[in-house]
Amino acid sequence: MTVLSFLSGGGEMGARIRAFDWASTALGAPESWPETLRTLVQVMLAARQPMFIAWGPERRMLYNDGYAPLCGNKHPWALGRPFDEVWADIIGDVGPIMDAAYAGIPTYMDDIQFVMRRFGHDEETHFSFGYTPVKDERTGAVQGMFCTCLETTAEVLLSREREREILRLRELFRQTPSATAVLNGPDHVFEIANAAYLALIGDRPIIGKPVAVALPEIVDQGFVTTLDTVYRTGETYVGQSVPVRLRRAPDAALETRLLDFVYQPIRGGGGGAGPVYGIFVQATDVTEQRQAEQMQTLLNQELSHRMKNQIAVVQSIVLQSLRGATGLEDARSKITSRLGVLARAHDMLLTGRSERARIADIVASSISLHEEGPGRRFTIAGPDMEFGAQAAMSLALIVQELSTNAAKYGALSVPDGQVHVTWGDAEIDGQSAIVFRWREIDGPPVAPPTARGFGSRLLMGGISGAVSHPTMDFASDGLRYELRVVVNPTET
Repeated sequence: MTVLSFLSGGGEMGARIRAFDWASTALGAPESWPETLRTLVQVMLAARQPMFIAWGPERRMLYNDGYAPLCGNKHPWALGRPFDEVWADIIGDVGPIMDAAYAGIPTYMDDIQFVMRRFGHDEETHFSFGYTPVKDERTGAVQGMFCTCLETTAEVLLSREREREILRLRELFRQTPSATAVLNGPDHVFEIANAAYLALIGDRPIIGKPVAVALPEIVDQGFVTTLDTVYRTGETYVGQSVPVRLRRAPDAALETRLLDFVYQPIRGGGGGAGPVYGIFVQATDVTEQRQAEQMQTLLNQELSHRMKNQIAVVQSIVLQSLRGATGLEDARSKITSRLGVLARAHDMLLTGRSERARIADIVASSISLHEEGPGRRFTIAGPDMEFGAQAAMSLALIVQELSTNAAKYGALSVPDGQVHVTWGDAEIDGQSAIVFRWREIDGPPVAPPTARGFGSRLLMGGISGAVSHPTMDFASDGLRYELRVVVNPTET
């Protein structure tokens, strides 16, 4: 049998159309079809996009391979059947559109929803399509209708699922104190960001912007590359105590924060098994927590150092008291008195009960256990100035460290050694400051330590929580230590 050229090709449906007994229908044998129908059939069979034709007064259907899956289990039965019979389950919705086409009125829709019975059950479906009337060139009468269509059910349901997911995330965001955001698409466009996230980045307007545009400072830090990897691979990324340089105000300098964060891919499809379409970001600023942990480590080191020094001081007190005592009772009295002074100084250092303290009192308390009589080893001079609790504690530790070292190696380790302690007003870069000086004289030769231990770090660390500039000079006639501290009204 010779195949008509307009029926050639077309895959499965081309073969079915060629084999169909069209002569038994009102369309008649293909050899008698009008040129317009032949052209449309040829175009339809050559196309991959879903297409169908309804022709003649009975609106008999012809369709291609792309349209066949849309018919569900009505395929291949639907071929050659009247349109109203094939789509009887949705004729109330689609019938008026077909009637309009046969009345010469085209219809185009980006999205139309049907409840169709396919594969034995009703299901929600969505389509975009155009119904185009086909008229007889001579008479102008409508001969049939040509449709190009595309099923969008999967895309619509995915979009709906995403909207539900976003609503759930919005509620989750509203309740969580951590910084959270949702990024959409391969460019990581901010779709949602809660108040904690906005506060972290300085309340910048980021919604609708890609990460690289909204937060340009993080691009060179590698975070956009990490987001790309999560989006591509679908694998979660977890960062712990990661330093991130952020601009937390429009014109502010970059500030380093330590963040614990998670980049969690968001997938579409049932059960979240589909492709990645976004990333859920959750971050916690742990800067202060890590600083507190570091401070705790420092305090533990400090306590260990203090305990060793206290033991050395106790040994020194006992040995000096026994050496200069006139008898057992005199030795007991001196040891008890000096250990009492040590206990009071130790209590002040550890408890820090007062909110403010005079510098004179801090110095007197810290050096009192090294004094054997008023003014015998120390010369103290300075105006009536106060430090807040944190600064007072730091200064007390510094003075105790200096006096302990002086007792071990410096001026207080020999009978005639002296220490001059002074303080007063100063200035640092135009800011009001306090200068504290410690000078030892008439002691043994001193030299810088060969290794920098905790005591050296304590002295050169200055006042905790304040801008301070310490210097230490191991002069030939004795150690000289100077500490300049910027005055902070809320602390010093």
